Amino acid sequence: MSTIADARRLPPVPGRLIAKERRLPHRTGGQIAKERRLDKDAGGYTAAIRSSVRGLWTGEFSYDWFFDSMSTAINYHIRQAWSAGSKECGIFPNEYSQPERVALEQAINYELQWIDGFAAAIEEGSKANGGKLGPLMARAAIWTGRWEGIRSQAMAMACADKKLKWVYGDTQHCSSCAKLNGKIKRASYWNERGILPRVHGADYLSCNGFRCRCVLQPTDEPASKGPLPKLP
Repeated sequence: MSTIADARRLPPVPGRLIAKERRLPHRTGGQIAKERRLDKDAGGYTAAIRSSVRGLWTGEFSYDWFFDSMSTAINYHIRQAWSAGSKECGIFPNEYSQPERVALEQAINYELQWIDGFAAAIEEGSKANGGKLGPLMARAAIWTGRWEGIRSQAMAMACADKKLKWVYGDTQHCSSCAKLNGKIKRASYWNERGILPRVHGADYLSCNGFRCRCVLQPTDEPASKGPLPKLP
């Protein structure tokens, strides 16, 4: 299972950088620790999906193994993403409302339905068939990008009247995300209108959400005045 180990191995952090961060004020350091924790959780999902893809592509593992591996990763990591979002507003898994529980299960089932088609594409473009791994890993990135999308959805439901800011991610942005960047509305406003980042097939985003890297972040800044801009 060296492939899985390699995928999960992180580059060492320079000692000088660690020392610098240890000198930061407590509040800032706490934010850094929180961001690292989220990165680690999202990274775990990325590693699980990538190792599953590589295993089926190389022929090291079977279709059944791939299906089980993907199902396990989705069930575990999507629940983690939802938990991370709801905890932003102090809501824990045993405190989810019925609508939140339903939305979480719907999010999981949405991801599960695409496994079979992805497996077929991997087998068709497998190493044995002369296929390249790169395009399949690019497709895997669409799956793993949903982690932050699920977190934002959970936050929008759990945070109710707390303010959330739409923030660019690290990618080339579509015109819709450009219009929404920096907009601040209450969580209930985002949720009720169904305007959320990283939702696959979103007709309100020019990118349709598939390669979206935007997030909703809690903020104390003043809310944006007026309605949201016309989309997409």
